[in-house]
Amino acid sequence: MSLRSFFSMSDDELSSALILRRALFLLLLFGLMLFYLAPGFRGLTHYKGKEQAQIARELARNGSFQTKMIRPLSLHQADQNNEDLDGVHLVGFHDTYHAPLNPMINSLVMRFFKGKDDFKWDRKDTVYYLDRVITATSIIFLLASIGITFLFISRVFDTKIGGVTAILMLLCELLWRFSQTGLPQMLMLFLFTLGSYLVFRAVEAQCMERKPIWFLLFAAFCFGLLALTHWLTVWPFVGLVIFSCFYFKPRGTAAFSMLTVFLVIILPWCFRNLITSGSIFGSGYYAMFGGMGAFEEEIYRTYNHTTGNIFVKGFASKVLGTSLNQLNGIYAFLGSIAVAPLFFISLLHSFKRPQIAAFRWFILAMWIPAVIGMSLFGLADGSADPNQLHILFIPLMTSYGIAMLAILWSRIGIAPGLKIIADNGHLWIAIVLSTVPMILNLIPGVPRALGGNKEKPTRGLMVSHIRDSAEPEEVVVTDSPWDVAWYGDRTALWLPTAKSQLREIMDRSKNNNNPISGILITPRSLNKSLYDLIHGREKDWGSLLIGQNIIMAGKIRNNLEQKRWIPSGQGLIDSFEGLPFKYPDQKMSSIGYFYYTNGNK
Repeated sequence: MSLRSFFSMSDDELSSALILRRALFLLLLFGLMLFYLAPGFRGLTHYKGKEQAQIARELARNGSFQTKMIRPLSLHQADQNNEDLDGVHLVGFHDTYHAPLNPMINSLVMRFFKGKDDFKWDRKDTVYYLDRVITATSIIFLLASIGITFLFISRVFDTKIGGVTAILMLLCELLWRFSQTGLPQMLMLFLFTLGSYLVFRAVEAQCMERKPIWFLLFAAFCFGLLALTHWLTVWPFVGLVIFSCFYFKPRGTAAFSMLTVFLVIILPWCFRNLITSGSIFGSGYYAMFGGMGAFEEEIYRTYNHTTGNIFVKGFASKVLGTSLNQLNGIYAFLGSIAVAPLFFISLLHSFKRPQIAAFRWFILAMWIPAVIGMSLFGLADGSADPNQLHILFIPLMTSYGIAMLAILWSRIGIAPGLKIIADNGHLWIAIVLSTVPMILNLIPGVPRALGGNKEKPTRGLMVSHIRDSAEPEEVVVTDSPWDVAWYGDRTALWLPTAKSQLREIMDRSKNNNNPISGILITPRSLNKSLYDLIHGREKDWGSLLIGQNIIMAGKIRNNLEQKRWIPSGQGLIDSFEGLPFKYPDQKMSSIGYFYYTNGNK
């Protein structure tokens, strides 16, 4: 079967075979959608995705870009910019960490599901229904990206390469994994692919001696929206502008026009950040130091962080290490698509069509600054990190890789009698090799998709009970503020690195009617190493966490061990000095989840 005919764009009457092939493609598409949204779906998988989701919910409720997940450093930044002696209010806190576009789009979708309960989770299902709404929205952007890619690559090369690229994207496990995180990567992929298509049309116009300016202006508009989706995408746009200065004529005019449109798109939000936090970059500015020095968590959990010691913790080694990890793991970063890394070999080939030859340099010019940006901001989670930008280049690099593979395959010299292998053998090999990660993920996931663990409580379901123990005007201090904000629908302050900082926050907020109700500890902290709890970042909370670990260990043992272990653990908790939160709330507490209050509840 010819892959060219699978996605044939001819005007001939559709044959029954072609209809069947397209029907099989659609069946595969909807089958994968069902799998990733099936009863086995366990909710959003990344904490920053949950953060953006709860911002979107606040936007859908009151039209304001507020957050219920508060970083101590963001709070301090807002306090420094606020003239009120009591500081800003914790409830209704304005977020300056995340880019706005993804929460805005999700909020528009959420409005259709608001109903009379104001997004309240009735907990009849183990998964919050808005988790599926957000995941479905992300999948729609993935499918839209595949559609644009097919049309785009068909114009660059032909429908055969366009069709195979679309199939490889559909079977890319990394893309589907990102669609479940709540992160904006699928929206980013859509905008980047659309913007790149417009850049190619501009290159095409330049080669045909026509004016490319309008294509470039619309491309800059797409890249401006892309920056409002994730600030790190400014880096590939910088590469695009620099290369445009040398390619498009008259020199510099096109690049200046693109930069102007780009700034018109992003500056209003930058000014909003300036008014809210005192910096056009907001609190997202400090995320860079998470990649260049200390861990991002350590930075944002510090209420009063000075920039003087940001780079003392291995700045050079971290940046160099992240750069090398990207190069060593480029196959995984590009979705484990076998042919995508062949793009770099295609740079050595002289393509006959000038627009194809020129456009690959635009891709490289965007990719290199993207790598630099990712090295500076860090990729702590590897290929699934929120800062992962390689994923944007998957369609473009895959198409050039397929073209390069076809050129190399044609020079092997396969016997004329094996026409099917000679024509399409390399494509089927590429598809089979690239589908391996998807298959390995589907096999263990089938029992979950059939509802095998449907009744098992999810993390979100456990945390959601905090809303029964804390009032809307109260603030919960926790090690998992994203879960409390999203599933519990309560304002959550990320557990500061030191007790003294929490006392400072309590003092500055006691007069604005947003009292701290207690401290919620989840398995996220209970699973930390003993070194961290005694000498490391959690040493201020060590007695609380170790004591609770001992109590938990006693509860899962027999009655005799309970009598010995539980009093020992409670003794450690009672030794927790400086804060009044020593009393477990029985309504919330369970194995692995403990909510400590001042005893007044």
